[in-house]
Amino acid sequence: MKIKLLRLQPVLLIPLFLVCVGLQPQAVLSGEPNTEANRAPNVVMFFIDDLGYTDLGCYGSTFHETPVIDQLARQSVRFNDFYSANPVCSPTRVALMTGKSPHRLGITQWLNQPNELHLPLEEVTIGEALSQAGYQTGYIGKWHLGDKDRHMPQAQGFDWVRCVNRGGSPGSYFYPYRRSGNKNKPNGIRFWDVPDLGDGKEGDYLNDAMTDQAVSFIKENQKKPFFLCFAHYAVHTPIQAPDALVDKYKAKLGGSNEQPQDVIAERNGARTRSSQNNPTYAAMLENLDTNVGRVLQEIKDLSLRENTIIVFTSDNGGLSTVASRRSAGGPTCCLPLRAGKGWTYEGGIRIPTMVSWPGHLKPAESSVPGITMDLYPTILDLVGVGLKPKQHLDGISLVPVLKGSAGAELRNRPLAWTYPHNHGSGHSPSNAIRMGKWKLIQLTDDKTETKDRYELYDLEADIGESENLAIKHHDKTHQMAKRLSEWLESTLPEKLPRE
Repeated sequence: MKIKLLRLQPVLLIPLFLVCVGLQPQAVLSGEPNTEANRAPNVVMFFIDDLGYTDLGCYGSTFHETPVIDQLARQSVRFNDFYSANPVCSPTRVALMTGKSPHRLGITQWLNQPNELHLPLEEVTIGEALSQAGYQTGYIGKWHLGDKDRHMPQAQGFDWVRCVNRGGSPGSYFYPYRRSGNKNKPNGIRFWDVPDLGDGKEGDYLNDAMTDQAVSFIKENQKKPFFLCFAHYAVHTPIQAPDALVDKYKAKLGGSNEQPQDVIAERNGARTRSSQNNPTYAAMLENLDTNVGRVLQEIKDLSLRENTIIVFTSDNGGLSTVASRRSAGGPTCCLPLRAGKGWTYEGGIRIPTMVSWPGHLKPAESSVPGITMDLYPTILDLVGVGLKPKQHLDGISLVPVLKGSAGAELRNRPLAWTYPHNHGSGHSPSNAIRMGKWKLIQLTDDKTETKDRYELYDLEADIGESENLAIKHHDKTHQMAKRLSEWLESTLPEKLPRE
């Protein structure tokens, strides 16, 4: 049974609605049917997988075509300095759900399957917080926070769940959305199969089928406040797209699969793609863009747009760098940022992010840094539900940023990362911290000599992190290394993710 919004926190809730949402008290208390004018706002979050910072036209791409998302950006507060909590997916998903640094919960690496690690059930997720406040909650797509039945979104506050598999990517983007053969099938479980898509036929594409489900959720719940987390599998591997779209981008390249390109050498012998010219990846992005448009159009057609907050973000940077010395790099390019997914350089953690709410948030661009953990309290703040600072203790509400009133304390607050793992991109263990314009990388692998363990960059002058200033600015290096050490100590796991 749903708890009505006002019965949960009657004293605290009404002032927050008045301040943050602008609703009139008589509209909230009237008991009238939900309408655009008197109900709490809906929230739809597009959580894209492996979307690079410069993959969208609105963030600088000239090869990829993303007109719908570009238009959404023009209607949004668009962040130019937003970061994922980690350079790979599962830890960032932990941060989104809990508002905590993934380091606290002992999940700092993507979860290979089968795996006993999972999002701890005792955490109060954003889904649970909104469900307790009277929202209908839905989750569709990639979860990757546990592969057991008891660790799926249904156990973490989501009433309606579709298309969640037990792995980190689909077996295929084409019907029946499975990986061929019987590899990685312990105990009869196929981790990459995508369920809950109904009857399909050969040629059906996963993004299209998932969007059908998302549209159904919105239609079914249009009369009540809803929260939908649409966690796309795209644009994660396997890189697959409808033939007609692939042919379109091949034609843009003069009829070839890809144009020759220089490859950028990265440390540890890794190689980074130097241009966006992969026609299949571009086709995946255009299809994603079209399907974002389908959801937005449904919201508009139901006259819900002015009462629906749209959040658009990614789980980490684009896959541009790989370890193989024979490779041309990953399927995308993150330039002018350095490296990509799997690295604590900007290409691995700086992500496209935007928030739109017509009539409530004035479109703008923001250079105030934010991070995945901030989305939980920001959404609670926007919809007028009381914050939960003991839960989302590593995130802060960015409503002042969205309202254009952010102060220096937000602009200069430290943001930090730890990725103490090797990765197929060529990354070796590292930590990082950003304070204002300064970014410090700490290399922690055994092979790096002590004198070379720190890299300091001025992001205002050198967004590509090409000139290491650690020696030149020794005092700044020392100061930031101390802050990084303090952060690592303060976010040691409170508890491992056990039952």
